[in-house]
Amino acid sequence: MRLQRKHVLAAGVAVVAAATVAVGTGLGFADSGPSGQSACPGSITFSAEGGAPGATSDRFPVGTRLRVTNLDNDRATTVTVTGPSASCVLLNSAAMEQIREPGKNLVRNNVVEVLR
Repeated sequence: MRLQRKHVLAAGVAVVAAATVAVGTGLGFADSGPSGQSACPGSITFSAEGGAPGATSDRFPVGTRLRVTNLDNDRATTVTVTGPSASCVLLNSAAMEQIREPGKNLVRNNVVEVLR
């Protein structure tokens, strides 16, 4: 009987630990905020390219969907990588307008998430 209780207790601890990790990382919650782990460390800037919100990247292949969140104002945009650049993520003008603060052309405090 004691052996069974230990197994039940161990299984219960494992479930609680897994739930804690899921909540802490935002896994399994569609409406959760940014996880805090950015796929691109550093600041984000923009190019003068027009068109629909998009981005270029030296890290992600064409067609990759990214969510870029400005943590200073909690504004986010979802973009698709359209080509290569010399930056991890370089937003076009339309995407930058969606997340930037007035008068600023650089987003220092940000999170870039790869959407699947």
